[in-house]
Amino acid sequence: MRILCLMLAHLPLHVEIQRNPRLAGEPLALLRPWDQRVLAAARPLRSTGVRPGDSRRSVEQRCPHTRFLIANEESYKQAHQQLENTLSTFCTRIESEDLGKFFISVTALARTFKSETRLAMAVAQRAHLETQLPATAAIAGDKFTATHAALQAHPARSIPDGQQAAFLASLPLTTLPDIPPEMLRRLHLFGIKTLGEFAQLPHEAVVRQFGPGLAYFHNLARGRDTSPLQPYTPPPVVICIRTLPEPLADYQALQSHLQQLVEQLARQLEQADYHTTAIALAATDDSGHTHHHGTALKPPTAARARLEHMTTHLLNQLKPPIPITTLQLTAYQLRTRQHATRQTNLFQQGITRTAAQLQQALHGLQQRFGDNVVQRASSIKHPDPKLVQVYCEPRGAPSELRLHEHSHSVENVHQHWRIHLHWWEQPEQRDYFQVSIDDGRVLTLFRDGEGFWFLDRAIH
Repeated sequence: MRILCLMLAHLPLHVEIQRNPRLAGEPLALLRPWDQRVLAAARPLRSTGVRPGDSRRSVEQRCPHTRFLIANEESYKQAHQQLENTLSTFCTRIESEDLGKFFISVTALARTFKSETRLAMAVAQRAHLETQLPATAAIAGDKFTATHAALQAHPARSIPDGQQAAFLASLPLTTLPDIPPEMLRRLHLFGIKTLGEFAQLPHEAVVRQFGPGLAYFHNLARGRDTSPLQPYTPPPVVICIRTLPEPLADYQALQSHLQQLVEQLARQLEQADYHTTAIALAATDDSGHTHHHGTALKPPTAARARLEHMTTHLLNQLKPPIPITTLQLTAYQLRTRQHATRQTNLFQQGITRTAAQLQQALHGLQQRFGDNVVQRASSIKHPDPKLVQVYCEPRGAPSELRLHEHSHSVENVHQHWRIHLHWWEQPEQRDYFQVSIDDGRVLTLFRDGEGFWFLDRAIH
């Protein structure tokens, strides 16, 4: 298979510079509205070690002259959609896992062009013409190679079959996506620092040294990315907007409107059976300026009382009081109710003592009243996923499955999202599908990185 990657690296930065050309070359950092952490950083900051997820305070300490902007996520999504629309004129089956990054299969399409480089050039030029953004395109035999070829393209290139490993050889090991730090450390101890040096190791030796779960990285270094093309839908968000009848600066009146928004948000989360891991409040004043405040929620929640408490705290950050015309609440990074819940999360609410202080208090109780006064409770895990047999349609979505020795057809695929997990330093990718089957039940299925299917939960 031949795969084309259309790439606009650091898309949010390009959108902001397109909007304000004076930002070009500035030490610019875009902050996520819900937690004030870095979404994207310009090259001067990246060269000093600033990475997505860094806090504003840490960036200010390292780079005092940083220019901060609140990310306008909606405009980035629009630019991303423009690129996807452009690519859809060449192929309708498109995978997109990140902003500004797309994959299509061009095995048949390439035959209509004089060369693959001509095809990649046509895609890159069309994308630039439609968006005025500096997108690049590259073609290779797998997604990993095509991605890094697109990052080096000016604006297009092709990597012939059989030359993937040679092209990747000079790239550093850190090019491998989410490589475990311990694996990286041990490879450096062996003097291995590039993909070419890693690829020269016998595959069996890599498996013995790091285990079969990490042999995936050795395959990538050898230009053997076997992951299929999968159309991707990003995890959903819930947005609730309230336009006020007139500008309000009175705190009590604004809080009343905000409580109604929280009620609407909690109801939508409950109906969708989600917990939110972060919320953001956007308040637009009468001059059209939007003020962003946000916070993470640990553990995730959909409880109205807790959402009210957190949003009231966000509203208090609008100081001094200013006339507000629009309030918007956004719930980010939604999770199903069972996902990653533990009984021990009960201890994370309202506790300010350290673990050492808590241990000292328990020890004192045992000494005074005896060992039996303290009962140790074990954590209660969510049910383990169940391996199931699933048949898929050509595009990869489930079409039929077997449960309890009975076959069921999939009537509808409601949602599809992808998550990346880290378990004991081993990266894992899952594709989740929420589906309805022929007996009326709604199920959540997921496919792991090795292609096995599991039943995660049943809603009805």
